[in-house]
Amino acid sequence: MCTEIHKLVYVIFDKIRESVLLRICVLAVGLAAVAAPDSFGQEEAAPLTLEDYKKFTSYKMEKPEEETYAKIEGTYILDREAKPYVFNYSDGIERKIYFYKMLKGAAREEVGTMAIYATPKSGKMIKVCIPGAKADKKVWDYYIDELKLNGEQEKGFLSTLAFVLSREYSREHANAGKGTSTVAKEDGDYDFCFPAGALVALADGSARPIEQVKAGDKVVAFDAASQSRRGTTVTAVQAHYKEAGIGITKLVLLPTEEVYASAGAWAPAAPIEIEATGNHPLYTKEGRKEMRQIAEGDILYHFDSSRHGFREYKVVAKIEQDGQLVKRVYNLETEAGSYLVNGTVVLDK
Repeated sequence: MCTEIHKLVYVIFDKIRESVLLRICVLAVGLAAVAAPDSFGQEEAAPLTLEDYKKFTSYKMEKPEEETYAKIEGTYILDREAKPYVFNYSDGIERKIYFYKMLKGAAREEVGTMAIYATPKSGKMIKVCIPGAKADKKVWDYYIDELKLNGEQEKGFLSTLAFVLSREYSREHANAGKGTSTVAKEDGDYDFCFPAGALVALADGSARPIEQVKAGDKVVAFDAASQSRRGTTVTAVQAHYKEAGIGITKLVLLPTEEVYASAGAWAPAAPIEIEATGNHPLYTKEGRKEMRQIAEGDILYHFDSSRHGFREYKVVAKIEQDGQLVKRVYNLETEAGSYLVNGTVVLDK
């Protein structure tokens, strides 16, 4: 039975691979992402090599429910595209399938998609890399062998991925000619971060709008161990454009001592605001959280120049600004993995 499912999946995949549309992610017992031209002139996806495949699958994913973005050896990136598929069979075992874009190199070229099959209760996890269309035949052969082996060893693996394939294949045809991805994304693309005008703290004590920051600039980072500031270097700057516009979330922060103080006991400080897309990570008292995961009452860290140190700020309001779209957004990569936007600690994506 397992062999028959495997053959069926492979046949369906062959049909899909022959009809890849612009910016449509194809699934082979999961999601096979095929990169398409982007707004900066990239003409075609980079090929996935067998070495790349093994590097991606060697990454230890601790909590896929929380990990939407991961860097591997500074060269490879996993970027989760959508909510997981969830399956509840009559055997009582919950099964989930997560999909991650596989990006490679400084240009972050998309080379395929990683599918992670997980059974949360047992902690079991199976990772397969679905190559992009430009991958070498030996990579496809390796991938098919992985499907066969895992399908024989894990009940439910092939059937859940075959279901996903069927669903995404149907979506592909429903969207034919529309140029839209078949993936049901959570809140738009995962490449977006801060809008223009967000102020980045520089190491010399000044601040600069994020769109003016360049690789090599010295900026302020956060040392979580000592909760103090430190200098770091910007290693890369990404700018992303979307003609249809990008939704932004705003957080409004106040010092925790003011939130809890009695009336008349203090002179109120001006609230701090920070805006970003829902996927960008910030540093909270509980650790790393994406903007969309942060709730009222969460504690963030803001640098207070008058005190020459960081203060705890409480989120007093969270405002989804889907009606106020921006077309271009920016992200920094730093040696330290953090920097300050409007004085508040944020993390590299």
